[in-house]
Amino acid sequence: MSFPDDVPLLTDGVVTLRAHRDDDLPRIVEQCNDPESVRWTHVPQPYGVAQARAFLDDRVAPNWADDVAWELAIEHEGRFAGTINLRPHGIGEAEVGFGLHPDARGRGVMGRALGLLLDWGFTRRDVAVVHWRCLEGNWTSRRTAWSVGFRFGPTIPGRVGHPDRWTAWLGRDDPRTPTTRWLDPVPLEGDGVRLRAWRAGDGARLVEAAHDPALRTALPHAPLPRADREVAGYLLRVGLGAATGERVAWCVTDAGADFGADAGRALGNVAVFGFDDGSAEVGFWSHPEGRGRGVMTTAVGLAVAHALAPAHAGGLGVRRLDLLTAAANRGARAVAERAGFTLVGVERASSPTADDGWTDTARYERVG
Repeated sequence: MSFPDDVPLLTDGVVTLRAHRDDDLPRIVEQCNDPESVRWTHVPQPYGVAQARAFLDDRVAPNWADDVAWELAIEHEGRFAGTINLRPHGIGEAEVGFGLHPDARGRGVMGRALGLLLDWGFTRRDVAVVHWRCLEGNWTSRRTAWSVGFRFGPTIPGRVGHPDRWTAWLGRDDPRTPTTRWLDPVPLEGDGVRLRAWRAGDGARLVEAAHDPALRTALPHAPLPRADREVAGYLLRVGLGAATGERVAWCVTDAGADFGADAGRALGNVAVFGFDDGSAEVGFWSHPEGRGRGVMTTAVGLAVAHALAPAHAGGLGVRRLDLLTAAANRGARAVAERAGFTLVGVERASSPTADDGWTDTARYERVG
């Protein structure tokens, strides 16, 4: 196929895919110098007009001619907004790659562009399966693939000193809708307590909690990071729980200015998980500074209200919740009862202890 004559023009009325042009060069340079582009791609540095020129002349045009990659410019609001491509490999298979100019992000542009390219690849290039890969931790790319129905597979280990890669695929006849929910930890607030997403700046507090004797006794096998180097992996697991619809976790903080410079510091965690046919489980833990002033009772109450709220109203749409804690954990049981849970019973020798033994579990429930 020759460039640009054989390059298709694809549009949905909002986003257009077309051949790259010389007047795209300045914005290609801007995109390739954007910190996020540098972080998640292999774009050469430094990157200037000469590199952008070489991209068009030495990569895009020859790739079209040799059917190595079908590379298209993304246009939005009348100007270059990024690049997307399909790279055929094997009979009926191709891999997709994409990147956006920073001022086009967060507006649904890439989802539309990806949909247009998939339609063309499946119908005009006889592609049966499209594969996607990205560096582990690139949540923006993963959310785009998720939004159009890609099914996520195993994580590919990276080379020494390089990050792992996420993988996914989409078949020609697969639905173009997400296969799971993405459980964003939406901000919740009430009675001086705020629930928000965990972030990298909470690392020190997570490590402190991991070394708290009371917490280690109550949750001996909690996967909290015990050193700074483990924080990124912990937060990645939290993010994956949300992205796969398996678990949503909030960082519990003070909401107001009453606590001065400490406002916003992590005081604990509350999570909803184990979704099964309208049921789920609530779990929580507290940093030492979050105990003794009703913080966790309020936090659990906020999470419970959100979980029991209908999905159409922005909630999780759960009809009943379980809460399990060691029967001897009086503090946790008090939080459960103040948050409206009812004791169902006590299960004998069912909770692990720090010394590899077993203790009784108190099981609570709440029905919306």
